[in-house]
Amino acid sequence: MLHILLGDSRADTDSVFKAGDTDKPLLWVVPKKARAGDSVLFYLPKPHGFVARGSVDSEAQPNTHRTGRYTAMVGDIQLLASSVPLAFIRDNHKTWKWPTYPRGYATIDGATEKRLNELLDGYQDTVAEPLTEGTPKTGSVTTYERNPVARQECIEHYGCTCFACGFSFGETYGETADGYIHVHHLENIAGRGGKHAVDPVKDLRPVCPNCHLVIHRQRPPLSIAELKKMLKAARP
Repeated sequence: MLHILLGDSRADTDSVFKAGDTDKPLLWVVPKKARAGDSVLFYLPKPHGFVARGSVDSEAQPNTHRTGRYTAMVGDIQLLASSVPLAFIRDNHKTWKWPTYPRGYATIDGATEKRLNELLDGYQDTVAEPLTEGTPKTGSVTTYERNPVARQECIEHYGCTCFACGFSFGETYGETADGYIHVHHLENIAGRGGKHAVDPVKDLRPVCPNCHLVIHRQRPPLSIAELKKMLKAARP
């Protein structure tokens, strides 16, 4: 059983992302039938989407401030590698009606829950590992091929140091990790309308997995220039 939990304010958004970073539980509005051990999925409004998984830590109790509402502690909050937009779920899970009018929390199970988890996992894979370019592959979900030759030419031109933060696996971990790096598309490949030419020098940049994850934490993704400003502001 999976409960879809909603946030509808900036404070809610900040709370979920902070909980994912600090591993602290949250007191959240849940369905009356929620029980300790149930799985949850947090949905935040645009520009986010589905952002984190977690689990109910306590039995649902009546909310003293709002009649008819129940709350419970939600813990083990794990942020997804990238927010999954509602439109993606709506387009690929047509038998589930909630994404059309997400006005409140929901509880799903069985085939509906299984399909949602498949979509979430599939979306994370295509975002987190952009290693392979452009030809649409249509099955139950549409993904986009990436060209391994373009990836290699990008690395040969720029090297294996992160273009955003300067991190090098080889310098940090030695020979075992030398040469490892992610390659980031400056323009989201899924938004380019199918098969297209790619220039490994103009269109791609090497980035470490940490920077790549942060780039895709929002929709549209951060630019590398924006990420560099974020890093500069965060460093003393």
